[in-house]
Amino acid sequence: MKKILTGWILTGWISLFAAFPSAYYPAGAHPRLWLTPERTKAMKAEMRNDGARWQAFRELCDALIDSDPDNDPWDLKQSPQNYTAPLALMYRLTGRTRYAQRALELMEKISTDLSRYGDPDHQSFYFMGLVYDWLYDYAGMTEERKARFRQTMKTLSRKFWRGWDLTASGTDSDANLLTGNLHLTFGAALYGDDPVAVTMLDRAWKGWVRGYFVDHGTSNRGMILAGLGGAYFTGMAYFPSTDIIGISGYELTLRTACGYDINTKEPRLKPFWGNFIRSLIALTEPTRKRVADYGSWQDPNILARQPWLRRALIIATWFAEQARDRQAAALGTGYARRVNIGDYNDPFLEFFYVRPGAASRSPYRAHLPPVRFARSPDFLLFRDGWGRRARWGVFRGDGSVPLDQQAMDQGHFSLWRGESYLTKGARNYEALTHGDFFNTLSIENGCRVNGVDCSGTAIFDSQKAAKITRHREENGTPLLAYAMLDADGQWNDPPTVTDPVVNVKTYRRHFVWMGDYVVVFDRLRAYKPIRVRYRLRALTEPTIDENSVTQLSGDGKEKLIQRTLEPEGMTPVKVNEKELWKSIPDWVVNRSERHWQSVIDLPISDRFNLLNVLQSGPATMESPDPTETIKSPGNIGVRIGKLAVCFADRERLRRQVSYTLHDVPKGTWHLIADLRAGTYRYFVNGKKTGEVRVKAHDNTALFRTKSSAKRMRIRLKRL
Repeated sequence: MKKILTGWILTGWISLFAAFPSAYYPAGAHPRLWLTPERTKAMKAEMRNDGARWQAFRELCDALIDSDPDNDPWDLKQSPQNYTAPLALMYRLTGRTRYAQRALELMEKISTDLSRYGDPDHQSFYFMGLVYDWLYDYAGMTEERKARFRQTMKTLSRKFWRGWDLTASGTDSDANLLTGNLHLTFGAALYGDDPVAVTMLDRAWKGWVRGYFVDHGTSNRGMILAGLGGAYFTGMAYFPSTDIIGISGYELTLRTACGYDINTKEPRLKPFWGNFIRSLIALTEPTRKRVADYGSWQDPNILARQPWLRRALIIATWFAEQARDRQAAALGTGYARRVNIGDYNDPFLEFFYVRPGAASRSPYRAHLPPVRFARSPDFLLFRDGWGRRARWGVFRGDGSVPLDQQAMDQGHFSLWRGESYLTKGARNYEALTHGDFFNTLSIENGCRVNGVDCSGTAIFDSQKAAKITRHREENGTPLLAYAMLDADGQWNDPPTVTDPVVNVKTYRRHFVWMGDYVVVFDRLRAYKPIRVRYRLRALTEPTIDENSVTQLSGDGKEKLIQRTLEPEGMTPVKVNEKELWKSIPDWVVNRSERHWQSVIDLPISDRFNLLNVLQSGPATMESPDPTETIKSPGNIGVRIGKLAVCFADRERLRRQVSYTLHDVPKGTWHLIADLRAGTYRYFVNGKKTGEVRVKAHDNTALFRTKSSAKRMRIRLKRL
């Protein structure tokens, strides 16, 4: 009872009180923001070493103080605030007054007219707080100047506070984080000089614990929790470009100016940075040239074309080290040395978080687990090695509903073999508007484009996000990955609605990967009979033969054969996505990603069990391994090669299971899902063979039968 009450007090205190806790009001003389002795020492060491980050930072600052306008940053006149903090930092490190003077000149030019900016929230206005703090005792920072700067900051804070529901900061995750960071940094800098500083801190705290747009959004700390698994919820490009500025700014300002160390005060957030590094490594394609296509934003070629990732990785390694996750920090440094993560994009922050002499560890030689589950958002990441030709893939169930980037997936997956994808998703920024075009083996939910049915995703205001509620990772023998997606609430039409768009009651997707075999089993139940369309995306034009779909990888060297075993007798049809998507702009779905689909129309029903088997191999593979469908009372499943997988035919957890297989080879693995937790005794052809433990987080039993058999009856019974 005491533990429960303590937990409630800690979480309840954070959620119920929006005012900034007075115990953490800023204290101490200026500078109080960011410039700890450890940071200053590290940056000066990089200066003495004449390191690459120092050279890039110095080049930026020198361009800002010389008399040559041709080498100025392109947005200097439009956004002078974005270059004030670098100059102030250069003064703190070198003592050269020209940098300080130029910083103050730019501070004087900052406009509070937010209409001049496309996304005012994305401007680095928080730099004003850093400059005010860092140059507080500089001779050129007169009292008159301080008063003018305070007024400018108060005006900006007030405008953003009053307009949070009118500008991008109302719905964008990154804008919420950046706006909150603005209030926080201003308040920390002005505390003691102006009573409005407390109001600014209160505004920042509200964003941190409650959020600025709470109808369908979440708090800023809640967004970190929603991305705690490291596979960041808004799509990879959002994180390194702007979200990271808000998150890191919040954390560092709270720590240095307020004595509020997130790692100790809110330990649930502590794994965030390390998980980002580990998930980034796991999401990197085996060729090490790109990150897996996931999320609904921008270019999957992020390693080569999104230089913000360089900044994200540098910042993440520093914060991981602060959280004492030194293994992740070393992996981040090693990853950056072995993967091309782009050119310098932010010389200021990349230099600020420099770590001279940082430990480095190659992620490809670190014996990391090849199968890994990331929680929140929920990703099952799997590969059979860390070489450049590994079999590799991702199964996702996002598990978060952050603001406008609501991520409510239906079990998208990507498969890779050799040096190319066999099937994967397509980028779609407006996925919630146009339907889940990026999905694979997607189930349509009523989306239409140009009057034509298309693959669907969750309706925008759905009840809740999908999540992976069961998962199993086997990193020895066998190398196996299993997950079950719970997508209830993905369709928000209540059963009382007349003729709802989609009348789905429950939806579960089971996914099993073992090398070249993948088994996907879907259970879908509706309130009343509906029509369902089932789709598999292809990178090349598929070949269809009865219930089989054969498609080559993008480079034509690998092959994937997909078969729908249940319902029986389903005939796929080819669809050219280029025709279907003519009305969708290129920036929403890149033309290079508009390929092919195979489509199956299922009989109208209120109950669907869909069992699919996918097998990959070289392009020369003529036919897949034989399969045997498991269909017995209460069971549905398949044996393919040396893998037998058995599920419940309806949504229930079982205490006992029995099924029969034929022509079973030696060393076959049996994965039985939908079992109650506990210890089971299993029998082979009536003979007690062994016991197996079923855990609550996966509800599966896994064991191996050593001998071959013409007929093999398997029975499990819970003790």
